[in-house]
Amino acid sequence: MLTNALSKVPVKYHNRLRKGLLFAAFFAIYFGFLLFMVFTVESETITKETGHLFWKKTTETTIHYDLSERIPYLIATIALLLVAIVCLVIVFRMTQLSRKYKNYSAVIRGNDKLLIQQIADINNSNPRQVMNDLQNMIDSNYINGYYIDYKQGLLVANNYNPEKFVKKIVKCQSCGASNEVVIGQSNYCKYCDSLIL
Repeated sequence: MLTNALSKVPVKYHNRLRKGLLFAAFFAIYFGFLLFMVFTVESETITKETGHLFWKKTTETTIHYDLSERIPYLIATIALLLVAIVCLVIVFRMTQLSRKYKNYSAVIRGNDKLLIQQIADINNSNPRQVMNDLQNMIDSNYINGYYIDYKQGLLVANNYNPEKFVKKIVKCQSCGASNEVVIGQSNYCKYCDSLIL
């Protein structure tokens, strides 16, 4: 679920988001450490001086803090550490996602048409997961100029034209307009931009 949500973030924001999360994790750890130090203080000695030169009098007062007074600092420490852990997990997942996308890009580069199953075999992945990942890459603008033909299980370049193609006039199911389509290729209505099956 987290990976799916992260994959919807446009690629141009990934580096900034990672840096921001690392920054937030650092500050959460830092302030958590400071609050934990406050929690560990059981007593405090306050020194007070009164009088002048020879008549100076020093008074020391020791204040003891009960555990009930220190518990909120411990709770705040735990909360900040949880925030830091969540930030670091998100950064780790984003790094994994970035690596996965780079592997897909290396496989896709230079191909106009690829079976999803081929990409899954190359990456030792589940074809359904590969299809989701590729769609997320398209949605987040990581790869441009491609679409997924779900019916045939293909990743196809927008400018792909099969060597032998047959054209046919088909009515759009959405708006009813007549469109000239290429058989064996995903086609979209010129008028309402919906997929023609």
